[in-house]
Amino acid sequence: MKHLEPIYADFASSAPPLPEVVDAMMEWLGGSHANPHADHLPGHLAARAIDDARQHIGDLLDADPDGVIFTSGATESNNLALKGLAGNCIGGLYFSSLDHSSIVEVAHHLAETGQCRVGRLQHDAQGSVSPAAVKSALTTGRGRALVALAHGNNEIGTIQVLSEIGATISGEGHLFHVDASQTAAHVPISVQDMRISTLSISGHKLYGPAGIGALWLDPTLKTELSPLLHGGGQQGGVRSGTVPTYLAVGLGVAARLARDRMGQARAHLQAMASQFIGALASHGISPVVIGHPSDRLPGHLSVRFPGAGAPDLLARLLPLLAVSSGAACSAGELRASRVLRALGLDEETASEGLRISFGRSTTAKEVAQAAEYMSDAVREVLDSI
Repeated sequence: MKHLEPIYADFASSAPPLPEVVDAMMEWLGGSHANPHADHLPGHLAARAIDDARQHIGDLLDADPDGVIFTSGATESNNLALKGLAGNCIGGLYFSSLDHSSIVEVAHHLAETGQCRVGRLQHDAQGSVSPAAVKSALTTGRGRALVALAHGNNEIGTIQVLSEIGATISGEGHLFHVDASQTAAHVPISVQDMRISTLSISGHKLYGPAGIGALWLDPTLKTELSPLLHGGGQQGGVRSGTVPTYLAVGLGVAARLARDRMGQARAHLQAMASQFIGALASHGISPVVIGHPSDRLPGHLSVRFPGAGAPDLLARLLPLLAVSSGAACSAGELRASRVLRALGLDEETASEGLRISFGRSTTAKEVAQAAEYMSDAVREVLDSI
């Protein structure tokens, strides 16, 4: 029996590095391996390569490259921003309960340890947080506050309108942290126009390498941020530790390619998602789409098939189609997705949620086959009830 290669439709969880990224990394993974913080020529060359990567990231974000701090990923970046600035934000930390656990759990930790007062931002049934909701939350405290929000929700795909929210926050003199790990590859971002104070990205969500990310920090805030790591004082003392040159170079190339190809990639992803929904309809299957119908991540679908539980569907899709139930980082959780429950879905309905996310390499043929696999699985589950 011929082995079938599974169709990968979980790019929101992890996107494979582009060939250009891998090629750029190999030089620094092999012979050019000097410590970029060393004061000799090989070290200087490595440091220059890292500076080039900072510039590419700055260009992607319309940001000062001097503010780019390399981390191990968006989880560390979110921790560094929130824990590092909380002590200087006596007005408290405000966050959305729909956001990634590296924001939500940090907020819980800060509240439980008494380091910071926290409050939740209200959202609507589609997962959108309005500027009015942010302004209302900020009136509950005194002094400068920190607002943390994901640009694009990793599970339901809803994209927040950051320009208006950022203007509301900065107009009141507060700080604004954005988790852009899901959007940096797909949606234009300007930290200037959006009035962003700190921003996180992740390599493997950007078609770059896993194990690296970055925190962009407004250079004027560097003296206010308390580091999580202490050691050699690298990266201006904000994040001690030797920067892995090959990973930083890979992230830089991924950022450059994301900027250069964003429009084309976005159109492709939107076409793949539309084709998938259309193909399901041709098979007589009509899913319920969760999240905002239009302000959402391209190629990202959060859906449920009424009456068909996600665990049953995933069992039937193995090994043909790789999709996820809720967020990948909450795999193994016995309860249904906390994000879907926070949207108001009951336990049974929330347990039907599936996330299907296509990528730049997804083909129309794969989408058609994925729709066929999904349609067959839905029918099998419903027929077994």
